[in-house]
Order: sequence, then structure tokens, then C-alpha cells
Amino acid sequence: MEKLYSDLCTEIDILTLRIKDLEMEYKFWYRACFGNRSFPLDICLKRMEEICDQVEMYSTLLEEKEKTRKEIEKRMSEFEGLEYKVSYLRDVKGMTLAEIAAELGYSYIWIKQISARTRKKKHTKNILSG
Repeated sequence: MEKLYSDLCTEIDILTLRIKDLEMEYKFWYRACFGNRSFPLDICLKRMEEICDQVEMYSTLLEEKEKTRKEIEKRMSEFEGLEYKVSYLRDVKGMTLAEIAAELGYSYIWIKQISARTRKKKHTKNILSG
């Protein structure tokens, strides 16, 4: 779960960067098209249209990935029990075990033991299901 969530967040970051990059490229072509006209108008307009199509596609994909991320976070936050809280804070929120211990009011040693237990359960579950 931890790896899947992390990969999803990385994909969201990459899509966000790609959209920003395309928007910057669009501005370049807009200036080239309507500013100093160093490029033929048909080439500028064609590239601007391609960029708009790509931004629309990536934006739709980003929206779906954001929904998935929010749904994962929502479902994990609904877990009860210390093991689930530790897993959620560690895997979703990216907190260190020391931060988790401080937030939940437990000793670092106890949270470390709980964390190891949850990782072992996940590992065992993955082996059995794989």
C-alpha cells in the first residue's frame, strides 16, 4: 500500500509539472504567433492547438488521480486502532515514527514496534496473495 500510494503521489506531481510546462510553452507560441511573428502563423496555431489538447488530456488524468488519492486517504483515515493510525500517518502522511509517537502520545519504542508489526502483516499478506 505504501508504495502504491507513493507512486500515485509521484504521478500527480509529474502530471502537475507537465501541465505547467505545457502552459509555459503555450505562452511562448502565443508570443511567437502574435508578438514578433518569428514563426509562420499556421505553425504557431497548430502547436498551440496541440498543447491545448495535451493540457486537457493531462488535466483529466490528473483530476482522476487526485480523486483516487483523496479516496485512499479518506478510507485510511476511517481505520480504527493504533496499528491503522500508525500505518496511515507513516504511509499516507509521510510522518516519521518519532513524529507519530509525539502526535499519538505514545513512546517512540512502542510506535516502532507497532510499525514493524504492521509492515510484517503487509508483507505476509502480500506473500499469501501473490
